[in-house]
Amino acid sequence: MSLNNAYCVCTVPSTYQSYIKHWDSFKETGRELTFVSDISSDGSFDVGFLYNETNIRMSLNFFKDVDKKNFWNSVGNRNIIWFYAHFRMLNYYIHNPYYDNYWFFDDDVRMDNWNLFFDGVDKDDSDFMSYFCFKNKDVESQSLIPKIDSNTHSCDAWFLRFPGPGDVVPEDVKEVFGSFFPVVKFSNKAMKKLLDLNNEGLSGYSEGFVPTMLNKHGMKLNTLIKSNDKSDFFDVDEVNIKHKNIKIEWSWI
Repeated sequence: MSLNNAYCVCTVPSTYQSYIKHWDSFKETGRELTFVSDISSDGSFDVGFLYNETNIRMSLNFFKDVDKKNFWNSVGNRNIIWFYAHFRMLNYYIHNPYYDNYWFFDDDVRMDNWNLFFDGVDKDDSDFMSYFCFKNKDVESQSLIPKIDSNTHSCDAWFLRFPGPGDVVPEDVKEVFGSFFPVVKFSNKAMKKLLDLNNEGLSGYSEGFVPTMLNKHGMKLNTLIKSNDKSDFFDVDEVNIKHKNIKIEWSWI
């Protein structure tokens, strides 16, 4: 049975023109693409599904700022749209709650073969999948997810940073996961759970909070790219995913 999926590109007015041509090849898939546009810096921009920081705060009833002591806000200039990246996705879900799955791509992502990409990932039944998803060394659940290792740039330090200052995560969470978000998929069930968690007052840096909390609530996690820089879904050289025109490898984490 074919699924009713949403395919969204997250963009802002300042980068839209630079990357719009990258998405011409997506048309070959026959799938409808929606631009999800943060117009906080330019209210005159009028492409796709529009939102700004005020919309996000009102939709999610979220009125605190990013903690300046958090590692991923060390300069102190990160707003909630950047830090809580899944908020823009939840905001889209609130207005479009009827899809089976939600795919979100950064606007600076490009692929050589979208059809080959979807031929592979459409067979996946996970509730959450991102470009990289990984787990702490002491986590044994989620067999599809690789453990962080010494071949990564951050090594164990990634899990010393999450949970961090300002993250609101239940004390009984023992299994901690991380991820990399330029390409990410959520099932409808996962989106609903994340919205429920937000309504309970739980929040955190998205690339740690999302997989960690979905695992806690019994969701299935998967990763597009494994620790050997291969994929279970497609030939990485033929699909050739690039982010900011670079092929991101496991060592980058």
